[in-house]
Amino acid sequence: MKITIIGAGNAGSACAFMAAEAGHKVRLLKTSNRITHDDHFEAMVKNRGIYCIDNTRKGHFTDSADDAEKTFQPLELITRDPKEAIEGTDVIMIFIQTTYHPALAERIAKYFTDDQLVILVPGYAGSIFYNKCCDNNPIFAEGESTPNDARVVEPGTVKVLFKNARNSLSFFPATRTDEGMALASRLFPAYNIEKSKVRKNIFESALHNPNIIVHTIGQYVMYPMLEYCAKHHPDEVPYMYRDALSTDMAWLMIDKLDAEKMAVLNALGCEPIPYLEACLFRNEEDLNQDPREVFESYKISSPPGPYSFDNRYVTEDVPMGLVLLSSLGEKLGINMPECNRLIEMCGGILERDFYEEGRTLASLGLDELTREELLHFVEIEKSGTTTLAAVV
Repeated sequence: MKITIIGAGNAGSACAFMAAEAGHKVRLLKTSNRITHDDHFEAMVKNRGIYCIDNTRKGHFTDSADDAEKTFQPLELITRDPKEAIEGTDVIMIFIQTTYHPALAERIAKYFTDDQLVILVPGYAGSIFYNKCCDNNPIFAEGESTPNDARVVEPGTVKVLFKNARNSLSFFPATRTDEGMALASRLFPAYNIEKSKVRKNIFESALHNPNIIVHTIGQYVMYPMLEYCAKHHPDEVPYMYRDALSTDMAWLMIDKLDAEKMAVLNALGCEPIPYLEACLFRNEEDLNQDPREVFESYKISSPPGPYSFDNRYVTEDVPMGLVLLSSLGEKLGINMPECNRLIEMCGGILERDFYEEGRTLASLGLDELTREELLHFVEIEKSGTTTLAAVV
């Protein structure tokens, strides 16, 4: 297939390499300028492809400091031109911070064509913005997490630390799930999942994004550790997964927030899967293992940091994830004390109003809808369109 990867950061670079390695023709589009990864992008342009250190070849979980052999994959196109990158491809995968979805939708959605598959990873219901800006009829999909855990380690080179065994998707509207899965299952092995494991709608995918749980709580619990190291051990930095998410405080908060999330999922008619069980599904072929033990093993592959509380684990996953969860809870009449407390505490530390900045049903233009109208909007094909399934 012909695939456009949008985003030249950690996830986009790794997926571009993986897709090229799998035999797909890959175009890589960088949409930001002079913000992050510019040296990395220019190195890829010069090399006409990307180098990768794939640590997963050495074992399922590997230490982030290890290095496997570096290999190279050429890419069909590496560009900053959206039109050039998008036209004529089968699948478009968007790996950018979800805070930028509204602005990016206005720039690129006009190039989407009928029956292209557009996958947002992560989504947090952002496909609604692209749909509003698109005159044609692509299939939108949203992922819960990236197919891999990766880091750009030097200009032109990405290191893959871990690959998911499975990644569930949702489709918008949900009536196009069969069409979307026919394309998505050909991308990566992680997307070749049973139909029963495909999410019911984009809100279900948003709430199963693991970052809502582990990034927000992990960073909040890690905050005093960061402060302590900065003052007393400036040459050291704690590990969020290894250190913060090994505390009893973190797991007490996880249990409470996870319960609120599952209450919202249940009210939406979705399966209320606990965080650790969803983690097991993503990470392991053998689903008979203990979910907590799998999570503990995963921590081995995690890199140090983040080095500051002011990073996307907070500035993206709190306003885009937790605020969306809170907004859905409010619409459904569900009390969300742990979610709202975490939003307020993280915003207080950074002196920001994440409720004002965040993704809500109002910012998506859906605040006036009832529960039934909301579900109809995300699950039912918009009128006046024709799908491939309808004409086959």
